[in-house]
Amino acid sequence: MNGEVFPIIDLNYRPNCPVSIMLDRQIKPMLEGKTITGVVWEKYYDGEYSWHGETIPGLEETVGGKIIFADASFLLTDSGKLIFYAVTNGDMRYFQKGAPALLPKTKKAVSHAYHMKLELDDGSCFGLNLYGWGTSLRVYEVDVGQIDTEQQSRNKRYPFLPKSPIDITDPSDFTLENFQAWLSDKPGVNIVEACATSNGAFGISIPVMNYILLISKVHPKTKARALTSADIQSIHDNTCRIIGEYQSGRRICKHIDVFGKTIKPQNDVLWMTSAVFGTACPVCGTTIEAAPAAGTKMYFCPTCQVLKK
Repeated sequence: MNGEVFPIIDLNYRPNCPVSIMLDRQIKPMLEGKTITGVVWEKYYDGEYSWHGETIPGLEETVGGKIIFADASFLLTDSGKLIFYAVTNGDMRYFQKGAPALLPKTKKAVSHAYHMKLELDDGSCFGLNLYGWGTSLRVYEVDVGQIDTEQQSRNKRYPFLPKSPIDITDPSDFTLENFQAWLSDKPGVNIVEACATSNGAFGISIPVMNYILLISKVHPKTKARALTSADIQSIHDNTCRIIGEYQSGRRICKHIDVFGKTIKPQNDVLWMTSAVFGTACPVCGTTIEAAPAAGTKMYFCPTCQVLKK
């Protein structure tokens, strides 16, 4: 990939909103401007198969590079090394100078399990716990000389890196027109699949997307072709509002921060998981039901969210 500004990266494996928003806020000031002085890649658990392999090509070559960009998915160095990573909630850690770099360990996994640590020039350390198909670590090479860092997205989250088809954290990208165009190309796709799954437009957690569909009064299995202009407008506006409230700090979702501390939710939305099945809809009081979609279950209110054919 030498010389490519935008390497082809599978972005399905990365933290989704709103957890990624919480982690971005922590990671950037802790890592940007620091130089990588050492790397550690070690296997600590033997499973039935190897997902990542005994080595990560290019990882050793990151040593000596100064981190010029960092967020919940990427580290980019001034030497052109782009580290892409994805771990489960709680398996990303930052250790200050003098603190023991003790990463969490999985107690049982089908795959081998690994620890990756980046030692930094101020004595701190950044580490990842990786195991199973839901985690990923790759190192790519990009031509930083071709990257115009002045041309940044409005929220400065992905100024020069691959992103979802539509970046809902960037109002200049998540416009009503872009959303309408995305849906028009997928007339036979359920709205929840068109938005929140691995093939969807957004990097957003499905339970949060289902809450947005609830307050938008749209059934998660409604086909894109059945949506009215008012439906699309409502989904767009509610998504912008909810994501904006997470970005501003007005809402905080439950997550494990980079120090390993469990952060309690504050003013969070209702995550539409199995926990809400059979409970009262927060809007009208009707019992929440479930329907299969995208290989899992989607939770909805049969009164607020009438399925359109």
